[in-house]
Amino acid sequence: MQPDLSLARRFLDAHPPHGRVLLCAITGSHLYGFPSVDSDLDIKGIHAAPTASLLGLKRPVDSHDRLEVFEGVECDLTTHELGKVLAQLLKGNGNMLERIASPYQIVDGPDVEALRALVPHTLSRRCHGHYAGYLKGMLREHVKVRRAKTLLYAYRVVLTGRFLLETGKVEAHLPTLAAHYGLTHLDELLARKRSAEKVSMPQAETAAHLPEILALREALDRARESSPLPDSPPGEAIVEDWLVQHRLAGIVES
Repeated sequence: MQPDLSLARRFLDAHPPHGRVLLCAITGSHLYGFPSVDSDLDIKGIHAAPTASLLGLKRPVDSHDRLEVFEGVECDLTTHELGKVLAQLLKGNGNMLERIASPYQIVDGPDVEALRALVPHTLSRRCHGHYAGYLKGMLREHVKVRRAKTLLYAYRVVLTGRFLLETGKVEAHLPTLAAHYGLTHLDELLARKRSAEKVSMPQAETAAHLPEILALREALDRARESSPLPDSPPGEAIVEDWLVQHRLAGIVES
């Protein structure tokens, strides 16, 4: 089930951030490979504030959020300012990595490729902290609601983190990850989630998955220890120089 990119573009056009949008992508269940008919559209982007607005006494806000039902679909839009995004990438933030890597881009242009070219300069073992923390949060959420969705999110996040640490590549599509790691038994759970966004799971069935997820958490920790990625980002100076040049170009263009 493909996301409605045209609808997402219309929503972004209706509720733009203050600044130029460099990249905007569909993430969430559509990116992860288990959207249902009633799934919302998670629209996550990167915008550059006008350079002049960064020079005054009051800095522009770093985040732009809008959530509403639009043309019958719940749309959840968040964009972050470019400087914040690059700083978060250097800290190992997987959310920023995944929006850049998403194949579902609704804003096209050279900025998308420029940002993707920066990603290798930001990758390090720091991403382990993001995915380990995300997994912990998803397991807490699953205890509260016991849905197929939250359980699949737990599998997705731990496998994405492990794959990134092992290969240096961003892969957020759970069916692809499950096939790579031989977890074909997740097919039934994936099918159940695709049937409805909030389908529940019996407690006994949930309990059967938890030992496997905890074992995957241990594999995530081992992947950090053996990862080919460096301990810290290899190209922070390159990233900062690119940001400065981008800001300066904004002054010339204005």
